[in-house]
Amino acid sequence: MANKPNKWAVIIGIDKYPNLARRYQLSGCVNDAELMADILQRSYGFSPERIVLLRDEYAHRDNVLKALDALGERVQEDDIVVVHYSGHGSQMTDRENDESDGLDETIVPYDSGRGSRENRDITDDEIYFRLLPLARKTPYVTLIFDCCHSGTISRDAFGTNSRWVEPDLRPVEELPPSPISQDQAAGLRATTRDLGPSGWLPMGQRYVLLAGCRDEESSYEHTATGAEGSQPVTHGALTYFLSQELVNAVPGTTYRDAFERASARVTAANPRQHPQSEGARDREIFGVRDVQPMRFVPVTARSGQQVTLGAGAAHGLTTGSEWAIYAQSTKQVTDETPSLGQVEITQVRAVSSEAKIVQEASPGAIVVDGRAVEAVHNYGEMRLVVDVYPAPAGHEAAVQALKQEIEQSPLLRLRKDGEPAEVAAMRAYLVAPRRDAGVDDPVPQLGALHEATWAVVASGELAMPTHTVAERGVVRLLRENLEKLARYRNALALQNASSQLRGQVDVRLMRRTPGGEWEAVEADQAPVFEVDDLIAFEITNRHTAPVYISLLDFGLTGGVSLLYPFNRPSEKMEANTTMTYGQRDGEQIELWIPDEFPSSQGTETFKLFATTHEADFSWMEQDRVRSLDRAGARDLARELQTPMEQLFAAAFAGSATRETRPTRLPKAEEWTTVERSFTLRRKEL
Repeated sequence: MANKPNKWAVIIGIDKYPNLARRYQLSGCVNDAELMADILQRSYGFSPERIVLLRDEYAHRDNVLKALDALGERVQEDDIVVVHYSGHGSQMTDRENDESDGLDETIVPYDSGRGSRENRDITDDEIYFRLLPLARKTPYVTLIFDCCHSGTISRDAFGTNSRWVEPDLRPVEELPPSPISQDQAAGLRATTRDLGPSGWLPMGQRYVLLAGCRDEESSYEHTATGAEGSQPVTHGALTYFLSQELVNAVPGTTYRDAFERASARVTAANPRQHPQSEGARDREIFGVRDVQPMRFVPVTARSGQQVTLGAGAAHGLTTGSEWAIYAQSTKQVTDETPSLGQVEITQVRAVSSEAKIVQEASPGAIVVDGRAVEAVHNYGEMRLVVDVYPAPAGHEAAVQALKQEIEQSPLLRLRKDGEPAEVAAMRAYLVAPRRDAGVDDPVPQLGALHEATWAVVASGELAMPTHTVAERGVVRLLRENLEKLARYRNALALQNASSQLRGQVDVRLMRRTPGGEWEAVEADQAPVFEVDDLIAFEITNRHTAPVYISLLDFGLTGGVSLLYPFNRPSEKMEANTTMTYGQRDGEQIELWIPDEFPSSQGTETFKLFATTHEADFSWMEQDRVRSLDRAGARDLARELQTPMEQLFAAAFAGSATRETRPTRLPKAEEWTTVERSFTLRRKEL
């Protein structure tokens, strides 16, 4: 029997940058590093002694390079290697003269600086020459870069906690000498490296690269707030959503499988962030065929009627959820498996949670190393948190009126005093008239303003059309638009990680070529379509029984429409069948961008709902956030019978409180979702 491969990891997380300005300090990178180390150990069999974990001051340039060099020396044939970096990315003047734009992409270690401080960035060339010997020894190399090397300062400051530092454009003579040898530099100049869309490294089949965004975009931090009153936890958006997919993976799950789900959720939270996967995407995650990822979390401690579970916010745990506890030897849970008891989550941290025992088979039955399986997931109240910026002089009444509208909404709530700003998903400004705007002014992209103007910002960009304070009914209009965005985000984010249908139903986007043929589009590359392009989709049901399907379109500006089946309940699809829609006459799907959309491009998402019983999703349709039209969400006219319907109604109508949350979904009513996002842009003139 062949020896099992060794598993190695270098994991880097940097929040503190003593040589950079205050605006560049981060808060979720160390959480990312600790979370990834925890998942590799608990779910994928990595030994702690083979994981190098570098955080903050230990992640200086020399230590990072030393750890990467050690990998090249220690790794043997077909070993499994993971390198995860969470921190700032940037660019600097190219010293080897091999970059067409004159800039090297970099990761920024703890001790690097700008201005008068020494630049100690690690370039893509340095990473590349350390990757080569690894890839020659083993194809099982995974690189995860939750950072970016591109960005902009011409945006509002709210929600822009992106992992980017301004490029260092000092001339070569003011930078440290290149660490790349003359022979290596000559080799770089003599060849053209086929960079992937993330812009980090050449694409290849000897490794997998997962990057936080495209090379022209930013990677953002994501704050998970859980239920109201719980402690917020910050991670990188890619790491946060990818980690949940890693925990829920089953044997045979590939990078493509996990990444497509995670990527769609990242883009739902940050529409201008499109994570990228490059390389051997169809390989099993971490090359592990001998370790079955765990579908439970361990009980790590007990004190009285309180227990600690070894999973937290980034694993998908939420306060108020209930977990059944089973014996440590349990391999599979069925309806006949005896339970040791039930606990309810009371506090969620980054990688652990506290729970109270609500039921126990016998006194002391729940012990350390027991295995917890989620029985009831609490989605919380799902209200969109809005931060309202202080009023400019003379406009206090208007700002107070908006706050009152938000407080009356079942889908919105105001950020509370003392809560960190990142808890809010959006910020509303009433911007006073001004002659011009600097980078530190509210919503600087609006420039000069002749009238006091309402603007709502998410991730530094406008989330809806602007309106002057004098417009009739403008405060109610702002509330309605915010509610539409809340419904949109809630419905797009909802998933059922424990469903037996998960992975059994698939959606592929199809593009019509200039020659009139239809071809499949890679979903994990955030494909680009232009207005008036023809798009179709192909749905496959690999389940052993029929499912009922509905496909909804989540548009660029908050609108939701039912694509298939049109204006009627879900369509039954037999087991092991494939169907297409959008290719025949009368089925064409039109892509368009509203005239008032502020950008030349945006993100659109098709979301498939697959259920084991007929369901009607047409009531979820709503028009986009608006300027003048009066259309809104459809009213829910019928009684909701099933837990799934109650859950989605709560996402659209609010009031998902503890009293109304759905109970455990019975096996007779399984459901799952599949998301496919793409960039839609205007045609170039």
